[in-house]
Amino acid sequence: MSDVVEMVDRLGRAFLARDVEAALACFVPDDDITYAGSEAGESATGREEVRTLLSGLFARPAAYTWQATSATVHSLPGGAFVIAEADGVQHAADGTVEPFPYRITGLLSRRSSGAWLWRAVQGSEPT
Repeated sequence: MSDVVEMVDRLGRAFLARDVEAALACFVPDDDITYAGSEAGESATGREEVRTLLSGLFARPAAYTWQATSATVHSLPGGAFVIAEADGVQHAADGTVEPFPYRITGLLSRRSSGAWLWRAVQGSEPT
C-alpha cells in the first residue's frame, strides 16, 4: 500500500508548487471528487468547485506542504481509505518556514491502470 501513502505526499508536493493542475491530477478524472482543508470554508465538491477552492488557497501569501510519517490504510474493493499522520510545513512569503502537525484522511480509487487517485481527501491540524 505504499502507492496509497505516496498519494498523500504527491498531493503535498502539488500544494507546495501551488500547481492547481498537478493537484487535480491527484484526483480521479470524473466530477465526483471532494477536497476539505483544515480551515472553515475550505471544502468543495465537484471538479470545478475544487479547482476554484485550490486556486484561492494557492493565491495566499504562504505555501503549504506535508509528508506522511505514518499511515493506516484500509483496503476496499477497488479502493482504499487512508489516515496519514504527516509533517506539515508552512513556507511564508518572507522566507520563514514553520513546521506543524498535519493529518490527511481520504478515499482513493484504484484505476484500471493500477494507479491510485483521490476520490475524497480531508486535511486537518491535530492539536
